[in-house]
Amino acid sequence: MPKVRIIELDREIEIPSGQTILQGSMANGINFGFVCGGNAACGTCLVKIVEGLESLGARNPKEDFLAKAMMLEPEYRLGCQTEVSESPLVCSIVSLARERRS
Repeated sequence: MPKVRIIELDREIEIPSGQTILQGSMANGINFGFVCGGNAACGTCLVKIVEGLESLGARNPKEDFLAKAMMLEPEYRLGCQTEVSESPLVCSIVSLARERRS
């Protein structure tokens, strides 16, 4: 099972391949928030992929639409839409990173 390290929590979790970062995080007791119910409509589940971006699939149409509207760089992905592959990832959860700076 692929490992995903979340920088802000200094925690590594396992997320089944094909599951989204948001689903896998919640299954591991990490709730980093989402307003739209995981429908790629709000951007509150934004993550920055620090390592492993090349292993992820392309943005799906819903994620691509919002990413263009938000003018996101490629390393910023929606946790509700980004499915984990077999490769490990290191990510920063944008909402948690903001909390740490406050």
